[in-house]
Amino acid sequence: MISRLVVTSGLVVAGAVAFSPNVLAQSVDVPFEGNIGERCSFATPVPGTLVYEPGQPFITSDAPGGISGTVEVSCNTTADLEITDARFVSFTPADPNAPPITSFPSQQLDAIATVAGSFNPSTATYSGPSEGGGLPGGSLVLDPTNQTVEVDLAIDSGVPLAGIYQYTVTLTIVP
Repeated sequence: MISRLVVTSGLVVAGAVAFSPNVLAQSVDVPFEGNIGERCSFATPVPGTLVYEPGQPFITSDAPGGISGTVEVSCNTTADLEITDARFVSFTPADPNAPPITSFPSQQLDAIATVAGSFNPSTATYSGPSEGGGLPGGSLVLDPTNQTVEVDLAIDSGVPLAGIYQYTVTLTIVP
């Protein structure tokens, strides 16, 4: 009788341990990481598309079929953004027998940056030669939030040669 009581008590204790929720509980650490800039940080930019504007001496992202370049900017305080440079990168002629062209010294570049979908009246502008070294004009005031900055570019190209043009516009958060 005592041995049966000991065996029964042992099975009850063993069953309670085996089916205890504490024994089946698991835990996991969820890591977090952040790149918090002094004022703002840029995500990866999305390139714009330039098109020839018929009847005008321009290739631009503003004409029908053109697409603004964009970049997401995350700011933890109000900040100013300027376009500090715009320049010619490369040209690949459509005619494979054409000689390579490494610069277009007579081109004038004009760029503008705005906050997408915003009523923010400020803009950042830039005007200068295709080799760079132009003049920034105005600052785009960024809010302490995430926002999409749209960049448009116009190149006074005369009648452009057929081919693939590449340019770059540099955005800078200024103190």
